Amino acid sequence: MTGKMLHIRTLKALLLTLMLCMAGCGTALAQQFSVTKFRVLPNDVSAFITPVRDLNDEACALLKVTATPEYAFSSPLGIVMRKDNVGEIWLYLPKGTKKITIKHPEWGVMRDYKFEKPLESHMTYEMVINSPKPDIALKHDTIVLTKTIVDTIAVKKRRPKLPLRTHALFTVSMHENGPSWGVMVALMRRHGFFVHASADLRSIGKTVTTCDKEGFTDGSSIKPYYTGQTRHSTYTVTAGAIHRLGRMVSLFEGIGYGRTATAWELAESEGGGLALNDGLTHKGLAAELGVVLSFGRISVSASAVTIAGRQWQGCIGVGINIGKR
Repeated sequence: MTGKMLHIRTLKALLLTLMLCMAGCGTALAQQFSVTKFRVLPNDVSAFITPVRDLNDEACALLKVTATPEYAFSSPLGIVMRKDNVGEIWLYLPKGTKKITIKHPEWGVMRDYKFEKPLESHMTYEMVINSPKPDIALKHDTIVLTKTIVDTIAVKKRRPKLPLRTHALFTVSMHENGPSWGVMVALMRRHGFFVHASADLRSIGKTVTTCDKEGFTDGSSIKPYYTGQTRHSTYTVTAGAIHRLGRMVSLFEGIGYGRTATAWELAESEGGGLALNDGLTHKGLAAELGVVLSFGRISVSASAVTIAGRQWQGCIGVGINIGKR
């Protein structure tokens, strides 16, 4: 009976020793590094000057990690880009990232390190990781430094392809001869093209002669009599490129052709009819520069138009935005 009890005690001692060994192994494999500092760098404009955008075309936050290149990182929203610089690792993280997982092939894993608040676009942050010292073994008065190096390749993601977008707007242009009405259509992704046609829907009709700005006809020194009635006609057609500058703003510029004409009505004593006023009539190259603002499905435009640099128009428009936002 005594031998049996001694045997049971021996088994218990062996089991206890085995459990202690397993606990020691588990401790040896546990995480051996820590985050000693995390802060915002308000004066660091790296993320603002050269922004990296995520798949939603939002500017990322930049996290500068003071650590060796063996570390790997992941987050619930993903990592848009990684750059291994001298002494630190740059991680471009999507706006709103709340936590990050840090891994090391030798020193373990820190899961879901939580930031004080979600990361913001264009902002730069600093994280300092405290790593354990490498193993040093003494052999025959020679120091042997043991260190594991893991190659990390940062893959640069391609810039996302933006969805096709169409702006269709009705426009009104104001100039010295009254308003003109028009239609503008733009087709674009990040870049595209537009066409804009505008007219005041009037015609001066058939003219019988021409006059200068003062009203003298055919070089005559005698100014004919006029009734005081005038007629005007204006139209422009422009086309060119449009560029997306942000989620809401697009810039467009183009050239084309335009004509604005003015005719004065001659008195009955002069034989009647209309005289085309060459001094107030302009035609030739038309140019346009403006912006389009998108508010959901609503598009608003504002531009300046000139005909031969002599007649100027201010134009505004409103319409719809067709396509994925």
